[in-house]
Amino acid sequence: MKRVVAVVLACLASAPSLHSRNGTANAAPAPAATESCFLLYEVGVGEVRRRPSTICATRLLPASTFKIPHALAALDAGVLSGADEKMAYDGSPTSMASWRRDHTLASAMSNSVVWYFQRVAERLGMDREREYLKKFDYGNGDPSSGLTTFWLGGSLQITPEEQMRFMRRLYADELPVSPRAMRIVRELIVQPPGAVVNATGEHPFAAPWPRDTVVSAKTGSGTDRGGKSVRWLVGHLARGSRAWIFVSTVAGSDETPALAAVDQAAAALRQERILR
Repeated sequence: MKRVVAVVLACLASAPSLHSRNGTANAAPAPAATESCFLLYEVGVGEVRRRPSTICATRLLPASTFKIPHALAALDAGVLSGADEKMAYDGSPTSMASWRRDHTLASAMSNSVVWYFQRVAERLGMDREREYLKKFDYGNGDPSSGLTTFWLGGSLQITPEEQMRFMRRLYADELPVSPRAMRIVRELIVQPPGAVVNATGEHPFAAPWPRDTVVSAKTGSGTDRGGKSVRWLVGHLARGSRAWIFVSTVAGSDETPALAAVDQAAAALRQERILR
């Protein structure tokens, strides 16, 4: 883990600095091989900080960040009854040890269990997948490449800026689904203090956090059809009476660290003095 963090910090050091409201910068451009985008919005205030990059407006595979809208659609449509709905593991081979057991919606979200959400897709069907993508105005809204894979490097793509708009609507109760569905999904992505959890386990995240801090987030990691590796962390942070929404994206070669977007977000939130 120390080696991964060191690689990410080296990458951040060579990338454009995070901009404040006045748009000034003090670092050299990032190498062309790796692009990054960090967006931070304070609820009730507006945009606080962004990493200026063409990738902020570039559509990329959503990978497991799509579990957020997927769960919303499933709960709203009634194909999942709630956070405790269990599905049985069928024994199919998988590289992730955390996936080789039965899962509820809650544990499938935390452990980013692909097979669970592929069954969700089968329950929804292609027509409802299209309907909810349109309702959510989610990226290019295209599930045509395959019912159980369209978000995993297939036809569905979304920009970091579009992810930000979607997350803002989720936390403002503005998505066209039931309030219950939005409440459950927001609860499902709350992270343990000082950490972010994904399929590979629990990872330190700018720990220790200040008192009264709650971080809600979802990771995503995958490779698109063009061979570009994409890393995501999208989420919400509450601290006392203030709240922020953030989107962290790093894209590059297959050597891009799996936690690149997580570490970028942690560094940026510490620099902004939100997590310190």
